[in-house]
Amino acid sequence: MLLDDHVEALLEKYIKNNSVVSFGTGTTNENFLKKLGLYIERNTLTIKVVPTSHAIAELCKNLKIKAASLDDVEVDLAFDFVDQVDEDFNYISNETTSLIRDKMIAQDTAELIVVCEEKDFVPVLNAPIRLEVSPFAFKKTMFQVMNLGEAKQALNQKMPIISETGNFFVDVTPDEVYTVDDLDYQAKRIPGVLETSLFVGYADRAIIHGSTITVKSRMTNPESGLEE
Repeated sequence: MLLDDHVEALLEKYIKNNSVVSFGTGTTNENFLKKLGLYIERNTLTIKVVPTSHAIAELCKNLKIKAASLDDVEVDLAFDFVDQVDEDFNYISNETTSLIRDKMIAQDTAELIVVCEEKDFVPVLNAPIRLEVSPFAFKKTMFQVMNLGEAKQALNQKMPIISETGNFFVDVTPDEVYTVDDLDYQAKRIPGVLETSLFVGYADRAIIHGSTITVKSRMTNPESGLEE
């Protein structure tokens, strides 16, 4: 993947000494954290990370990166490696162990950078989405979720995938009648739906990798490379 060749430049541009950093909860974010750990050690930086999953917390411990609680710090910068981003910087992030935690980080951080492949930067979001759903009266919730489109519970070897906040996941291919805002609103109107993988209006920058690397920002014009 072309992005791998630019990770060092990405870290140099965005990771500042004495800052607090966080990530989404997926495995791609864990791999990026490993690269961050090497960068911190090589440059003798003081960085705190707010872990969003048990795996990230354990990785911070192994990499000797100081962990911090979201209750005690303000997050300066958050990264997420996502499924799709649209031209209004809305995005879908389905690789998760807790959408609740991911959404809290996205809301709290001073700057949020999302990373996607070139083919996944689209005019309008159209990928399937994931919902985090309470186990209580799950069948009744599923019945209502099916009004949004084709829906199925997320399983691993026929067993329900459990979020780190103790809930189920449901994957939905939405009907085309919904806008991004309407889909997010209608999903959250269902009492058992706790969070969605739709992040509406959260991202500040998008790093798009394909034949080249392009950085798009809400505040500036896009340019090739990591310079703006």
